[in-house]
Parts: sequence; C-alpha cells; structure tokens
Amino acid sequence: MRLKSAANGIDDRNHSTVPSRVWTSSRAETYRFCQKLSAWRSGSTPVTDVPFILLPGPFSLTAPGLVCISYFEDQHLTLFKMNRFPKASNQLGIHCAFMLGSTTESIFENKFEHAIASAIVQHPLFTVGRINEASKKQYWVRLDHIDFNNHITWQTVSEEEDHRKALDAALNWQANERYTELETRPQWRATILKSAKGNFVDVVFAWDHTVGDGKSGGFFHDSLLACLNQKPDNDTITLDDRYFKVPVTEFTPPLHHLLKLPVSPSFIVSTFSQDLFSQSKSDKLPHTANWAPIKMEPFESRLRSITLPNDVLKPVLDACRRQETTLTALLHSLISVSMATRLAEDEARAFECGTPICLRQFQKPGMSKVDLKKTAINSVVYWPYKFEPGVVATIRQQVSDAQASQELNKEIEDTVWSVAKSIRKGLSAKLKLGAKNDTLGLAKFITDWKSYLLDHAKTRTHSWEVSNLGVMQGDMAGNTGTEDYWRIEDATFTQSASVCGPALTFSVISVKGEGITISCSWQTGVIDDGLAEGVSKDIGMWLNGLGRNGCINFTE
Repeated sequence: MRLKSAANGIDDRNHSTVPSRVWTSSRAETYRFCQKLSAWRSGSTPVTDVPFILLPGPFSLTAPGLVCISYFEDQHLTLFKMNRFPKASNQLGIHCAFMLGSTTESIFENKFEHAIASAIVQHPLFTVGRINEASKKQYWVRLDHIDFNNHITWQTVSEEEDHRKALDAALNWQANERYTELETRPQWRATILKSAKGNFVDVVFAWDHTVGDGKSGGFFHDSLLACLNQKPDNDTITLDDRYFKVPVTEFTPPLHHLLKLPVSPSFIVSTFSQDLFSQSKSDKLPHTANWAPIKMEPFESRLRSITLPNDVLKPVLDACRRQETTLTALLHSLISVSMATRLAEDEARAFECGTPICLRQFQKPGMSKVDLKKTAINSVVYWPYKFEPGVVATIRQQVSDAQASQELNKEIEDTVWSVAKSIRKGLSAKLKLGAKNDTLGLAKFITDWKSYLLDHAKTRTHSWEVSNLGVMQGDMAGNTGTEDYWRIEDATFTQSASVCGPALTFSVISVKGEGITISCSWQTGVIDDGLAEGVSKDIGMWLNGLGRNGCINFTE
C-alpha cells in the first residue's frame, strides 16, 4: 500500500550578520545587556540605560516562524510560539503511499489504526495538548487518552473518481484547516485514502509546526511502517472503539538539553545590534520581497506539485555531482531564473531565499539517551542566501539573449551551475559551524515572542524557500519480498503558506528507488497564482530536460 504524507509548517529563518563592537566585561554582563536591550526595544527602558556601543549594520535575529521551547522544573513544557499569522495555525504534512500486503478488508482498518496508535506513542510531542494559547507562556499538557474519531478520516476513492484529484483535495484541506480544542487534542490529523483500483492506501499525515519540524513527520511514517510490519503479539496498545489510553512515558526534553547551542558574547551583541538598526530600512533593501505584500487575510494556502520519475531524477543527481553541487542548490538557482524572468526589474532587482538546516546531525554521542535522529521535535535553523542585483540582471539578460539565439543558451546554463555551486559552498560552510553561533541560541533572550514577531512581521525578507527532507528508505531492513509486508512507494511533503515568511515555499522529498516530488505552496490573494504555477512549471520542465537530454533549455 502506498503511504503518502503531506506537511505544512512554519519556516524558521535567520539572517546574515555584520560585526559590531561592544565593550563588556563578562558573560553575565553580556546577558544583562541583552535583557536591557530587549526591554529598551519594547519601550520599557530608556536608551540611556543600555550600556553598550553599537555599530549599525543589516540585521535580523530570526524571521517569523521560530518556535522556542523551554521547560520548568515540574517538567511542563513552556512553549513560546512565534506566530507568522495571528489567526491561523501552521501545519506540516507528509503524505506517503503504502503498498498493501494480503490483509483482508474486514480487518484492514482496525489493523492500520492500531499501527498508527503504536507509532504515535513513540513520539511524545504527538500525544500532548497545549494550554494558555492566548498568553505569553503556553504549556504542553499530558493527555491520558486519544480518540481517533477526532483525528483520522477514512475515504474510499471509487473506480469512477480521479485518485490524484482526491489526494490533492485531501492535501489542500489539511493545509488550510486549523487545529481546534488544543487543550484536549494533539495537534495532528490523518486522512487515509483507500483506492478501489489498487492495492495501496495514501496516508496524509499533517501536524502543527509547534509540535515538530518536517523530519518529525518522516520519523512518524518510519514508525508507522515498522508497526505495520511487526507481529500482532508485539502490539502493546489496546484500541477500543477508536479510543486508546496514552501510556505514561518520559517526555521529549527541550532542544538545548539534547544539543549544545553555544553563542559567543560578540555574536550576541552583533546580532542584536543589527536587529536594532536594520528594521527602519529593511523595506528599502533590494533583496526585500516588496512585490509580495504582507496580508493577514485571506489565509488560504494553494498547492502545486511536480514529480520526477526515478529515471529522470538519477541523471539530474549525477549532473549535480559532476558540477560539485547539490539538488537543493540547483533548485534555488533554477527558481532564481524563473523568478527573474517572471517578475519585472522594477518589482525585484534582487532576491533573498532561505534553506532550513536540520541540527540533528550535530548531536554529540552521550549527551542524551534521546536520539535526535529518531525524535519528533523542532530542530532546524535557517540559512539565507542573497542573489545580488548584478547577478539577477545578468540572469535576465542571458535568458533574453538565449531566447533570441539558441546558441547562447549555454551561457545562462553555465551561470545556473555557477550559482548552484556557490550556494552549495555556502551551505557547506554553515554545516561546518554546526550549531555554534546560530540565532537559535539567542532565543532565550526573547521574553515576549508575540511582540517580537509583530515587530518583525512588517516586511517580507525571503522570496522563496527550499526545504528538502531528503530520501525516505520506504522499506524495512531484511524484507526479502518472499512474504507479505508493507512498504512505502511514494511521498509528498507540503507546507501551508507563510503570511510573512517566504512568498513561495518549495518542499522536497523522495523515496529510495522511486522518484521525487517537489511541492510549492503560496498564499491565495497575495501571491499571483500565475506566478506560482509558472515557476513550478518552469522547474519541472527544466529538470525533466536535464534528466532526459543532459542539458537545461531556457529557450522553450
């Protein structure tokens, strides 16, 4: 059976910093300085009470979408959520396609829901509620039971129906439907589509980004696959009329207990100083996405997906390796070409894009018995990249020249690979730093996330984002195909639109041995549908051309 998952979520982002000078005598003094700076920015402390000297520069501590989590001693989790849009939740979702064994119809749904229950309890953040939503401090609360009547919907797609349309409708619904009754229900949902034509089901698993990042959804599907393939006598969950008791387990520790997030005093001061002085001029910077105004309403996401089969994907990946770059970097480069040609120069002279980077790889052995590489949690930071005005102008000119003369297509193709290589080098440099001196480490200095976010939600910094979850294994180790078992055949990763984050969000996922799916999401009524669909179409056409013909044709 096919398990397909979809994700909609918050985008965490940090911006580039420039050095500034600050004279402090100790880390304690630096901490006190940051507290006073935060108070001064909120208007409660006069500027004369802030003992520092700052040099101005472009800034931003983090963009909207960051979720900061900490614990009190009673082990209740305090969650400070930076809302990108006050009246809408942020969802993530992964849709996976599970191929069926020979399970009979009469026991199928019961067996499947038992597997979901067993998978859910392996990830504590999928079993909790949230209280005090309107306050500065919100708390996770342990729930003693979960009722699948509130979380799982089954749908049978008849032979007369278009299965793809039914799946797209389920993805769109999950991307746009808010979570309710947060105090008594976990923040996840699943739509399961059974096909009357084939031996598979599509599982659209969606969750709120406050619960976990994109990888978290992937871990759930890995757990679900394992539970589907385990022997019945290994099941420890009792499901009674779609209702089960949540076993009492150790709660997931906060990220800073699992991963060191060191920040130096100079980094703290330089970042806050840049944040302080750049807000007044951020909308004047050429990279700012002023072409995509920030509007709280209507909050409605639209989705568009493109899929590359494995026989196309493999040559694309081979080409990336030859050019010493990655698929993520190539996608950024191709998107810049499409955006530059579809937006007028007076609308966008330059661009800034973002890439979420997973921190799980930086957990040191022995720091915690909790393995971040198997744990649902928010563990990402944001890496920005700027397409300067000169680069964008060159792209526009080279595309125009190539369209006038086919022989000049090679020039823009070379530029695309050059930019992709530059992006890959930047990402590699960020990865070498690990979790050191990242803006996520400064989250502890923010005492009022709602005020902070409102203060930073006045201009849109990023034109697009590429979030790549990588490859799902899709099969259990040891499966030989000689007996019935479940496997994942296909996957889709999506995010809900961002009100003040990236104008376009591209989400990427693949299954080992299968193709790859790239989905794009945007906000209805703010981002032109023709632009978003056109960019998606361009990316699909260019990648198909590269995979089938060995070159990217920008003249079509």
